[in-house]
Amino acid sequence: MRKNAVTTTVKVMACMAIACAVVGCSVPVAGGLDERDANLVADALNRSGIDATKETDPAVEGRYQVSVSRGEAASAIATLRDNDLPPRHAPGVIDAVGKSSLVPSPLAEHAQYVAGICGDLERSLASIDGVLGARVHLSVPSTDVVPGQPSQPPSASVLLRHRGDSPPITESQVQHLVAGAVAGLAAQDVSVVTIRRPDSPDLSSREITKIGPFSVTRGSATRLRVTLGIALLLMLTLASTILYLWRRMRLAMAEQITSGEQV
Repeated sequence: MRKNAVTTTVKVMACMAIACAVVGCSVPVAGGLDERDANLVADALNRSGIDATKETDPAVEGRYQVSVSRGEAASAIATLRDNDLPPRHAPGVIDAVGKSSLVPSPLAEHAQYVAGICGDLERSLASIDGVLGARVHLSVPSTDVVPGQPSQPPSASVLLRHRGDSPPITESQVQHLVAGAVAGLAAQDVSVVTIRRPDSPDLSSREITKIGPFSVTRGSATRLRVTLGIALLLMLTLASTILYLWRRMRLAMAEQITSGEQV
């Protein structure tokens, strides 16, 4: 009888533990990221009051994924969309030229080289703290100029998305950075357009729910309630089992004493 009670208790506790794990499961909202991009995604979500976890991506070796609770997945995806995350990466010079055909034409080689410079510049700008994303467009005429036709000077345009009221890098600095990467490009021929993204709302500005002494976002409230309920049931089940075993032990001891007196 005692063994059956213990077995039943173990089964109940195991089922509750499984239920708790299911309720508390998380879902990935971004995957296949390098460590820097994973940190950017996790930081943006945490700034918005969404509890995000960076972990190794089991599907891609050497990459990371960012997961949130199932109840906050929709909010997390919307937050990433508003912040243009994960960032888009254009190929660099080495990547672009390396993908050329066996016998590329001079025009194709030139286009790949220009695309590579754009990718390198975009990565340099995106690495600046406060920059959410950057796009660089270059107009660089080919060196193979038709005789008799004047060559056009190169030009460039930059689209910069940033966080905060003012960009973390000035227009002049962007112009000199881009002009320094392209031969013959003058800084005044680089057009810069900046787009301000609003700061992510703090946790205090999100909808908060009070559950006893705990303050959580509404998306996490259900999970916390169920987790607390399961924990309470586990404690009650364990206490009931201990009480049952204690009473059985007292009864067995009383029976032994009675048997001894009769002898």
